[in-house]
Amino acid sequence: MPFIGIKTANKLTPSQKLAIKCGMGQAVELLPGKKEEKMMMSIEDGTSMFFRGEEKQSCAFVQVIIKDAAPFDGKAAMTAKIFDILEQEAGIAKDDTYVNIQEYPEWGSRGVLKK
Repeated sequence: MPFIGIKTANKLTPSQKLAIKCGMGQAVELLPGKKEEKMMMSIEDGTSMFFRGEEKQSCAFVQVIIKDAAPFDGKAAMTAKIFDILEQEAGIAKDDTYVNIQEYPEWGSRGVLKK
C-alpha cells in the first residue's frame, strides 16, 4: 500500500507523467512485498517551489509513504531509482530533488484499519 507524492516546479506533459508513474511503479517494487498494483500516486506539477533560498523552475520533492518498515538496502535502491526517473523523464537534476520515506505500522484501506 505505498503512496508516492511528487511536487515539482516543472510543468509536465501527460506523457512525462505517465513515464514517471511507470518508473515509480518499478521503483516501489524494489521494496520487498510492495507492488505497483497497490501503489497510489499523485503528481503536483507547476508548483511554486523555493530551494536553497531561491525560487526554482526545476526541482522536486518526493514523499514515499509505506506500510511497515522496509530494509535500508531496498529503500536506498528505490531512492536511487526515483532520482534517475525524475532526471531522465523530467530533466530534474539530482541536486534539485529531495526524497522522504515514511514508514507506518498501520494503514487504512477498503474501509478498515490494518495492522
